[in-house]
Amino acid sequence: MNAFITDTSAQDVHRPARKARKRLQIAGVGVGVMVAIYALVSFTAALSADRFIPREELRFAPVERGELTREVAAQGRVVVANSPTLFSPEQGYVNLQVKAGDVVQKGQLLAKVKSPELGELLAREQSELTRMQVALAQQAVEARQQQTQREQAVALAKVELQASEREKRRAERSRSLHLISEFDYEEVVDNLERARLEHQQALQNLTLSEDSQTFYRQSLALQVESQQLVIKALERRVEALTISSPVDGMVGNVEVNESQAVAANQALISVVDLTAFEIEASVAEGLAGDIAPGMDAEVALTGQAYPGVVKAVSPEVVRGEVVVRIGFVGQRPESLRQNQRLSARILLEQIPDTLMVQRGPFFDGFQGYVFKVVDERAVRVAAATGARSLRSIEITDGLAVGDTIIVSEIPVDGEVQQIRLTH
Repeated sequence: MNAFITDTSAQDVHRPARKARKRLQIAGVGVGVMVAIYALVSFTAALSADRFIPREELRFAPVERGELTREVAAQGRVVVANSPTLFSPEQGYVNLQVKAGDVVQKGQLLAKVKSPELGELLAREQSELTRMQVALAQQAVEARQQQTQREQAVALAKVELQASEREKRRAERSRSLHLISEFDYEEVVDNLERARLEHQQALQNLTLSEDSQTFYRQSLALQVESQQLVIKALERRVEALTISSPVDGMVGNVEVNESQAVAANQALISVVDLTAFEIEASVAEGLAGDIAPGMDAEVALTGQAYPGVVKAVSPEVVRGEVVVRIGFVGQRPESLRQNQRLSARILLEQIPDTLMVQRGPFFDGFQGYVFKVVDERAVRVAAATGARSLRSIEITDGLAVGDTIIVSEIPVDGEVQQIRLTH
């Protein structure tokens, strides 16, 4: 039989080692020290801050690099660049075909002017033209008659000349036979010489008659042509009595009443060209010196930007502002109305690869420094600015890409060096 000795393990109590307990105490002390140091640093930073401002009351913007576009913003109104006014070409009575507000097409009849005086003048000139044409035809008949008579005279003179030449030959034969006296022979010679002169004279008269008739005929023809030009001019004046629209657009003002007597050059109707709207914007006098015709522009309407170009800059200043005329390039807004208000911006310059930051109220009274955010503080640092646009401002010194600064208005004085940003 084996004997067993009962041990005391059931009575033992397990206790942690002293070294482990010591490590835990040291770790606790370390955490406490770190908390104390953090609290001390935070307290020290808080004591060093000049002001405390909640973060949500401020607006921040990062410093970045990009393209800076200098521009000028302006408010403008829609004006009509092409609004022709049509005038009465003659004295008479007007017959209107449209009324104010009607949409018209190019070439559409707008009004007719009845001019009795012009009609009578045209009729008289047409009658004069007919008389001249009859005179020209009559001259052609007379010319043929005179030509026939001159040709007949030449023929008769030729016959007389031939007869005289035969008579001389007979006289010469008779003289050689002593059948006629010397006196009779000389008379035959004289008759032959006379016949030759008459024939030459007849030929000259025929030539002169032809030249004279040609000149007279040309003179009458020129008179007829001149009268035809007069008729064409009068016909153009009659055609001008029918007044048509020079553009596609809308009838603006109707200056006369139906069947009203009008004078020459009296205004009748104005037509608004709906495709020739422009923007007339006003900019501050100090900015007008940077604006020149040909600069690009943008016109904003209903949230959409339309490209434009500066067409003209007024040479005068009115109440501290200069008027700038902006025209659309390519697409233009639909349903524009005269005197409609809208905004525009004129692009002055584009500066690439520029260090810049979003513009804010802080820069309105810029004094050579900004507040750069460092952890929970905003530290005052010196900075320099350059070109400005409506949205951004160039940073030339004091900041780098990635820095964040306060761009909202800060309610502090110029002596504040640090701002504590609280939550």
